This record gives sequence, structure tokens and C-alpha cells, in this order.
Amino acid sequence: MTTMHKMESKPKMKAFLLYGAKDLRAHDMDLPVASPGHIMLRVKRAGICGSDMHYYSHGKIGSFVPKRPFVLGHEFAGEIVSVGDGVSPSMIGQRATVDPSIPCGKCKFCRGGRYNLCRDMRFYGSASCDPHIDGGFAEYTIAPAKNCFVIPDSMGWGEAAMIEPLSVVVHAARRAGDIASRRILVTGGGAIGQLMALVARAFGASQIVMSDIAEYPRELAIKLGADAALNALDVDFEAQASALSQGGFDYVFEASGSALALSQAIASAERGATIVQVGTLPTPVTAPLNSIMAKELNFIGSFRFANVFATALDLAISRRINLSALISAVLPLSEMQKAMDLAVGKDEVVKIQIEP
Repeated sequence: MTTMHKMESKPKMKAFLLYGAKDLRAHDMDLPVASPGHIMLRVKRAGICGSDMHYYSHGKIGSFVPKRPFVLGHEFAGEIVSVGDGVSPSMIGQRATVDPSIPCGKCKFCRGGRYNLCRDMRFYGSASCDPHIDGGFAEYTIAPAKNCFVIPDSMGWGEAAMIEPLSVVVHAARRAGDIASRRILVTGGGAIGQLMALVARAFGASQIVMSDIAEYPRELAIKLGADAALNALDVDFEAQASALSQGGFDYVFEASGSALALSQAIASAERGATIVQVGTLPTPVTAPLNSIMAKELNFIGSFRFANVFATALDLAISRRINLSALISAVLPLSEMQKAMDLAVGKDEVVKIQIEP
């Protein structure tokens, strides 16, 4: 006589996986287990980033082509519910936001403090590494304990999930240098552009001008404290920019990823000024590059971030940056498809977040 033992099923969680362009599917996935040095996080809020939208719209980002379905989302925060070996149990129950970057820690870039340039970087919700690391568009996720930053009870979950994009902007400001008392142009009024204007104000810029092709982001920028906003499609854009800046801007942060915006950034920069490229440009791109030479412009790239996550968190905790003002809507995880379509549509929205 044989005895049949019923196999115990593993605990499950809800998650949405990207299968290809415009192809997000709900799944019941095995609940992740916190390995040594890691924690398990119950996701309370996750933001939809421009890269998530790009993966959704095109199925890839440049050379980052998914090899298998995976969970998007690298802007997330939540409650720590369990810990792996080597992690203090006191972390259980803590509210935390997560730095989604996991560099190798050994290469010349990591040793030199520029770990965002690590060639072996592992990043949440991205096909830039293989195996891909599932992101925050799920009920639970795991993360290295060292990547978790405890947040105070006074900080809302929405704000906590905005610390990653805020870090991108703080890094860009640091790449630029000292922007205090300087004239600033921000091209592109999406989430990064709006954050850039807020950070420039917090860092003491004397004048902040936003440009965008749409009316809503221009109006929002003014509402949040920008001195002026320009329509990037106006035929006399350069004349308007020159008049506002009295000849040219000291710093231009190009946050739109638009070839037109790049051309306008170069044209609107003062002689000897600095342009920081934050947005991802299409390839190939045409721009008046000889002006960089003739005006002796500094053209700087800014990619992700390094060594600024704690600074960004401090800015948010101190309320020097109003993150809540950029959250346009919060939808449940079950409406992931609707949330993504809303974000991609960009119809009077800046940041869409998911609440599992």
C-alpha cells in the first residue's frame, strides 16, 4: 500500500511581466525569499519611469533587449517583512525606499566612486543586465539590505517612491557644478525636468526657465516656482530665451531627449556655459555641434546617479523639494495596463504610480 503525499504549494504573489511591446501580463509568481544579505519588501508604491514607458512602447531600450519576460519598475518603496541571514531582524517592520543600482564594487569605476558607470551594473526592472532583476511592479520584491534607506513616518509612500528619480536629478546638478546664483534653462517638462527645476531652486539658482512643447508642463513649472516657461515650438524661441536670460543661460539641463531641445539648448547657452544631457536622445541625432566649439561650451553627460541617494532623501525629508506635487495619479496594481497607458499618453500627467 502506498501513501500519496500532497505537495505543498509555494506562496504566490501578483506581478505584471513585460513580454514585448504593449504586452504586459498579470502573473501569480512564487513569493521571493530573502537570501543572505537581503530583505523582502512588501511594495507599497512604485512609480512608472520613462524607461518603463520605453520598454512598454518598444519592447526594448536601444541595446537593452529583454531575453525573457520580467517585471519592470525601479522606483519603489515599501515595508520590510523578512530578512535573510546576516541582516538584523530589527529591520523587519521598517519603512524603506530602495536604491535600485547594484554595481560590482570592484572595477575602476566603482573604486573611483563613479559606480553608475560600472560595466557589470545590475539594475532593477532593466534588461541592461542578464539575468534581469525583477522590479517593483509586484506585491513583493527582494533587495540587498545595504540598498535600503529607512524613511520616517512623516514621509508618504508616494514621496518615498520618488527618491530614485530625485537622485537622478541631484546627480545631474552635481555634474554641472555650482549652480547657485546662476541662470538655468531646463528643456523638457516631464518628471525629470520638473524635478530638475525644483532642485535648481533648492540649490540657489537665480533664474529658472522651463521649455516644453505642451502647455500643461509649462503651467505646472510656473506653479511650482519657475520664473518663466517657453513653448519649444515657437518660431522665435531663441529670441525669447535670449531676452529672458539677457544673452544666454549659464547652465542648460536637457531633460527631454529631443533633438530639437538639444539644438535649442546649444543655441540658448551663454558663451562658456555648461549643458548637461540628462534625457536619452534618439540615434542618430543632428545638432549644431560647431556652436559647442565656437562658444566653448561644456557638454556633459549625466547617467543614472552615484553617491547621492542619501542626499536626495534628505532633500525630501526636509521638504525642500515638493515631491507630492508631481504625482498625477495612483492606480492599483490590478490596473497596471491602464496606468501604463495613462503614463505613455502624457495627457496632463507627470508621474503615475502603482499601489500593489
